[in-house]
Formats: sequence, structure tokens, C-alpha cells
Amino acid sequence: MKAYEVKQGTKVIIIDENVKTPPASIPVNNGDEITINRLDGMYCNGINKNGNRVYIAGWTEVKFC
Repeated sequence: MKAYEVKQGTKVIIIDENVKTPPASIPVNNGDEITINRLDGMYCNGINKNGNRVYIAGWTEVKFC
């Protein structure tokens, strides 16, 4: 499922091998668990397990935890 299809507040695991993030964003990798917040343009923002805000491309493949 694509990240933009996930309901706000849902915890997901990244299953995409090549995660696209904005240039100054914290890196996100395959296997990372994040809580999706909302779609913001072409990126979904969320919170990682350390409580940091992260951004991933809306088309990133994810699965439910």
C-alpha cells in the first residue's frame, strides 16, 4: 500500500527499498517504523520511533504494523 493511502495516526513499517525524502530530512530506511501524520504536498510527514518528524514520498510502499 502507498503511504498516501494510510489513515492519519496509523503506525506503519516501510517496505520500500528506495525511500525518497526531501534533501534536508532525516533519512528513512526499509524496515523503519513510523506513525503517518498527513500528506503535505508530495510528501507524507510522520514521527519515527525516536519522536523525530520525518518525511517520505507519498508513493512509498508501507505495511501496517
